[in-house]
Amino acid sequence: MSHATPARRARPPRAALLAVALVALVALVGCGARQVPAPTTGRPIGAVRLVGGDGDDAAQVVPGLGLSHARDHGQPYAQFLVAQDQRRIASHYVRHGYFAAEVAAASERRGAAVDVTFTVQRGPRARLARVDVLGLPPEAAALAAELRARVPIADGAPFDHPTWEAAGPTLPARLHALGYARATVQGMVLADRARAEAVIRLVVTLGPRARFGAIDVRGVPAGLAGAVAARLRVRAGAPYRPAALEATRAALYELGRFALVRVEAERGDDDAVVPVRVEVEPAARHDLRLGGGVGLNSLALDLHGLAQYGVAGWPTPLTTTRLELRPALLIQRDDRTLAPRIEASATVDRLDLPWPRFAGSAQAAFRYQTVEAYAVYGPLVRLGLRSPAWRGVVQASVGWQFELDAFTDRSSALSNADRARLGILGGDRIGAFDQSLVVELRDDRVAPRRGAYVELRAEEGTAAAGSARTFVRLMPDVRGYASVGWATLALRARVGALVGDAPATRRFFGGGANDQRGLPERQLAPFATAASGTQVPYGGLAQATASAELRLAIPGAPAGAGLVAFLDGGDVTEAWDALALDRLHWATGLGLRYPTALGAVRLDVGWRLNRYGAGEPRPDERLAGHLTIGEAY
Repeated sequence: MSHATPARRARPPRAALLAVALVALVALVGCGARQVPAPTTGRPIGAVRLVGGDGDDAAQVVPGLGLSHARDHGQPYAQFLVAQDQRRIASHYVRHGYFAAEVAAASERRGAAVDVTFTVQRGPRARLARVDVLGLPPEAAALAAELRARVPIADGAPFDHPTWEAAGPTLPARLHALGYARATVQGMVLADRARAEAVIRLVVTLGPRARFGAIDVRGVPAGLAGAVAARLRVRAGAPYRPAALEATRAALYELGRFALVRVEAERGDDDAVVPVRVEVEPAARHDLRLGGGVGLNSLALDLHGLAQYGVAGWPTPLTTTRLELRPALLIQRDDRTLAPRIEASATVDRLDLPWPRFAGSAQAAFRYQTVEAYAVYGPLVRLGLRSPAWRGVVQASVGWQFELDAFTDRSSALSNADRARLGILGGDRIGAFDQSLVVELRDDRVAPRRGAYVELRAEEGTAAAGSARTFVRLMPDVRGYASVGWATLALRARVGALVGDAPATRRFFGGGANDQRGLPERQLAPFATAASGTQVPYGGLAQATASAELRLAIPGAPAGAGLVAFLDGGDVTEAWDALALDRLHWATGLGLRYPTALGAVRLDVGWRLNRYGAGEPRPDERLAGHLTIGEAY
């Protein structure tokens, strides 16, 4: 009986295995890049260049290379940095659709330094062949088409991986917005180097349409449970919508009582039911703020301060009480005359009065204010009610104000007849109802770049409000913004009308950093002339303002820094029929904005274009400068 021994396989030589492994490693690491031996390490890095590709490629790629970083930090040349940068450069081109891109590196000594040049052969740019949407049922063809449309690369267009990456997260977000709370989208790119084509494949796991489940609310302080419940935009059993979670988070922050708000969809046993967890952390109850500022124009220096103390939840859980002191001092630059101003107030704000998300306020204050024609002092009381912002856009408010004014230090430029006409001979009693309607469509309230803003304010003085005078004061204000790149065009139009037995404290004044910038603040108004020739503005009954600004961001400067060119027009007259829109006071000028911790510091210089002669405000003065904080509008 014979016995056969199994044949043994021949084992490849160890050297051959090592060679195969080395070739594979080079192929994986190199990504199509070719290397050129480098000089000795230890030398400083000189110029780093990129040759080939578009003219902008070098500016985009070279600053991010390891060699550039090492050179900027004083590190010496090293060969491994060249290899790493070859891979970075190849990856850059592959991500932009050049699947066959090859990168060669050449190092050359130049004195003590080593220059490195990368040469790119991009090859043809791949085009997107198609986008396959898989996993949806046949009846969901419209949804598949919508997902395809969210990839902003047309079939046959050049493929760009960053564009695809930016679109990727929007795909499941769209499905979640439609109520598919557990939907997922797995996206991948199939690259065909030989054909220079790319195929995007989307694998969708839809899951059921979901509804909100139990709402678990935690961390709410005593007395605020009702206010929190009124701001929940999620309801158990309602269709699942991520927007409801965001709206709840925003509404709870708007309450002003919480330092942190978490609104999160939880994972439950049933994919069709989404429990929600709401967790809040109370903010500090006590708040102390101290501050101040400086305003400067060609006529006066304005120094003002602020001291404010607030306590939340006192005297009731839904109220906030604030004490505020606002001192100010206006120093005339020509004769160093001092004009002090002060306002002290106590304010109580009440949430959910009388309905959820409405806010009420009561304020008692005392003020002393010195202006050009007189000084006024006395107590005042304000009551107000503010609605929530409808759809985040429209907000309305109503209120009542009562004040007792006493006048002193009347200017000698005013005759007794003028004083009687203005109502400053003795004291005054003003009671008025006021209303406002605001439509907020700006993308940013501090530094808007696009959108619009509309505001209408009205005030009616009447005996029913406790007033000794009957009057109506109206002031509509319209603003618009449009941007292209780093340029923003801002426009504004505003008018004002005061009808009836007008109080002196309600008259209109123009000029200044936020009005017609060819004149100092409050100097665009009807005026009396003192024996010394000094003009004393006392305000008018009609006002019109028109303004245009071209705001230019400064490339490379801190965010918010920029230059401004403006054109301002305006007038204030004693009567409405004296207001001529074709004879406004016009001024043009330039400005500079620079961001600080307090806001954007603004310096504007205006040059009057017309109406600067005898009989006009500030005759023969054509230049006015303004230093303040914040945009003009």
